[in-house]
Amino acid sequence: MGEDGVATPNGRPVLGTLLDPSGDTQARELSLALARSAGAPVRFLSPLRAPDTQCATAAPANGPPVRIASTETAEQAGQSAAAVVCEEAAEVDADVITVERPPSESPGAGIRRGTTDRIVANSPVDTVVANGCGELDDLASILVPVAGGPHTELTVRVARALAAHTDAWIELFTVVPKNPSAERRSGGAEHLAAARRFLDGFESFDTWLYEADDPATAIAEQSTYYDAIVMGAPTKGRLERMVFGSTPDSVDESVDIPVVTATSK
Repeated sequence: MGEDGVATPNGRPVLGTLLDPSGDTQARELSLALARSAGAPVRFLSPLRAPDTQCATAAPANGPPVRIASTETAEQAGQSAAAVVCEEAAEVDADVITVERPPSESPGAGIRRGTTDRIVANSPVDTVVANGCGELDDLASILVPVAGGPHTELTVRVARALAAHTDAWIELFTVVPKNPSAERRSGGAEHLAAARRFLDGFESFDTWLYEADDPATAIAEQSTYYDAIVMGAPTKGRLERMVFGSTPDSVDESVDIPVVTATSK
């Protein structure tokens, strides 16, 4: 049991990173949803400037216990914001880091990494990144593209937590080529079956095997019918993404709803 009498799995908190402590509503909602789902505490950290305590600690009456990390700012410590966050995650043995990408940062594999991408690259634990577009506190439906990648379990875990937090419906979605072979269709069905197992008893969901030549275009087109997208992070290296692009990057750049990207370690 935690200090407030709330059960915490291995005492591991969700580390909510507030790059903009006066905003970052997506980061706070993600943190609260994941902590509530796991019965864990939330630890908010603002590595760039001190947060508004009342704003940062706002939580539902029946929500998880919240803490403000007492860490020097990156400027005071002479460290980058990303280094401060990653060190804090290691020190408190965080379960996952949540962060909201600032408007000044673009998604994708640019020549220079922004703070968000440096956090993801150097984090010792799982990371969940929101794109800063829209809100995550009033969702009715969540599109969850899956393709059997290494981040599937975390992706579904995040979607399930958000859906339970907002009473939303989940659509597990996988794309196969048009007129697929029996083998490709079977592979797509297996991706959906594997993702479904990670829902862990969550019942408000459906599955969709969708035929299209380009997964990113298909996801973007279907996004108009949903309130948010939760998907796994790119599995390509930075250079390959710069040259050929990636599905998560393309989706994030093409839609105008919240996109949450999960990276498991």
